[in-house]
Amino acid sequence: MEKEEIVARARIVGQQRNYVEREVERMMLSMLDLNNSFTTIQEMRDESGLVPVGGGAFIRAKLDAKKVFIPVGANYIVEYGVDEAKAEVDKRMKMTENAIQSLKNELKKIDEEFTRLEREYRSTEEGAGEEAG
Repeated sequence: MEKEEIVARARIVGQQRNYVEREVERMMLSMLDLNNSFTTIQEMRDESGLVPVGGGAFIRAKLDAKKVFIPVGANYIVEYGVDEAKAEVDKRMKMTENAIQSLKNELKKIDEEFTRLEREYRSTEEGAGEEAG
């Protein structure tokens, strides 16, 4: 590979790495949110609490600790009992953990590719130096 091709490929690999890093960060935030949901479901009680209504405003409401509403996509929400809700959130946590691990494996491959490109670039530098001498 020519030096220019190596540099171009290294730029692409760097962009891929940035994208995957952002995805890992996004998934870690999702995991934090899921952990908070799981903890909240476990500790729910039939009592009053503050419910966010947007714009930093809250209303006081009586909580029903027997039902949990979880979004399932496309603006649909499913009502679960507490045990089913914990199982659903736990399943989502495991899926998120698997996705994070896959992304970390992808980062490792990207780093290996970048290292390979770096070695190849250096070898073209050394070869160019020998030709000039």
